[in-house]
Amino acid sequence: MNFVRDIIEVEDRNTTGHPGYTTGKSADFVHIKLMRNNSFVTVTDSKGNKKFGASLGSVPGLKGSKTTRYSGEAVAEHVGRMSRNLGLKSVVVKVKGFTFFKKKKQAILSWREGYTNSRTDQNPIVYIEDTTRKPHNGCRLPKRCSS
Repeated sequence: MNFVRDIIEVEDRNTTGHPGYTTGKSADFVHIKLMRNNSFVTVTDSKGNKKFGASLGSVPGLKGSKTTRYSGEAVAEHVGRMSRNLGLKSVVVKVKGFTFFKKKKQAILSWREGYTNSRTDQNPIVYIEDTTRKPHNGCRLPKRCSS
């Protein structure tokens, strides 16, 4: 999270460290959360205020099929269309969820397809981050008394 704050705070240097990618103070965040039974996609501004979001229940036509493979992609594409209508320019994507990377990649690509409406337009995604927490096997168990 600190690297994104550094990007936004620095006014003189407008690059993220990767050649060809630029962002300014208007960098927005797309949070994609993929779970087994539902999918959430939220768009926030650089300060963390929610602009809009959607889950699978709000997508027309898919209310009954929450556990299908297409579910995460449909929500991401729906929010991509909404964000294009709102006029977002540069976006940092954060993906979260205990699922295969292929499903995460498909959700990111479907958001981009919903935003651009074709493959030839400019890519609004500046940076992609996987924010899934990794298990560390928890705390140490208490000592057992042998009696």
